[in-house]
Amino acid sequence: MNNDSDLKHSYDVLGLPDNAAREEVEKRFDILVRQYRSKPSEEFEPIAKAYRNITGTQDRQKFEELTRQKYAKYKGFAGPAEKIDDFFRLYKGRVLAGLIALIAVIVGLNAYLNHRAEQERLAKLPPVDLSVMVLGDFSSTGAEGDTSALEESLKAPFPEWKRVTALLSYLPKQSLGQATMAMQQKALLQIGTERPDLFLMDKEAYTWISNSNALMNLDNEAKSRLKPWLKESQALKAKQLDDPAEHIYGIDVSNSPLAAKLQLTHTGLILGVRDGAEHKEQALHFIEQYLKAK
Repeated sequence: MNNDSDLKHSYDVLGLPDNAAREEVEKRFDILVRQYRSKPSEEFEPIAKAYRNITGTQDRQKFEELTRQKYAKYKGFAGPAEKIDDFFRLYKGRVLAGLIALIAVIVGLNAYLNHRAEQERLAKLPPVDLSVMVLGDFSSTGAEGDTSALEESLKAPFPEWKRVTALLSYLPKQSLGQATMAMQQKALLQIGTERPDLFLMDKEAYTWISNSNALMNLDNEAKSRLKPWLKESQALKAKQLDDPAEHIYGIDVSNSPLAAKLQLTHTGLILGVRDGAEHKEQALHFIEQYLKAK
């Protein structure tokens, strides 16, 4: 069967005249799809094959017509012009691949040099006394991405400390569907890789993270060192996934004068200690000072 008769047969299979427009082909194919959806797939295969043959032929014809129009302005030089275009089309991928590889090397080298410079800068800084993760619908009052003012306000009540680091991880109060899930996954990754000692959270973030095993049980501390200043309403209990009993994992310090001095916009502040925190004592001392402040 030659190409013309093959194409005519395809139109016949769809029940269309051989001059049917693309819109008619698409409409007819949709109807047949619905008609054959409950029938064996082998019965529908000739229809699918005919549809692919017709649309492929129409696309090829359209492309050829556009090519003719494109090179018509060259008149007698249309053939050579098309060959030149073909040459660049064939080798453009290789040229681009080479450029991309070169750019990748340059970017990688810059990243390595920047990493080394950052490591050298950090090595000159004093050791960290406390690492803090700010988790929730918060924003620093400093320049975007700059946490230096926030870090200074966190360290201010503790003159004996040399350095406090802060990591801001934004979680919206209201669920934004897939976006919120992505932010939560990013926060979990940061918790695992950065390993903060202390969490500053809003209510929604505390409710979310308290279900995990990230927070330390503060029952004993609430009955001992924190007891003189801790009100019952400030001790926030929750259940973790592997423990059905309620325990204290958060301390509400929203009304603490120190909370008001933080370079951070917030409507409430809950403190929690990371389970297995490297600077556990400093984290508990931080909570103690916020409760004691008048």
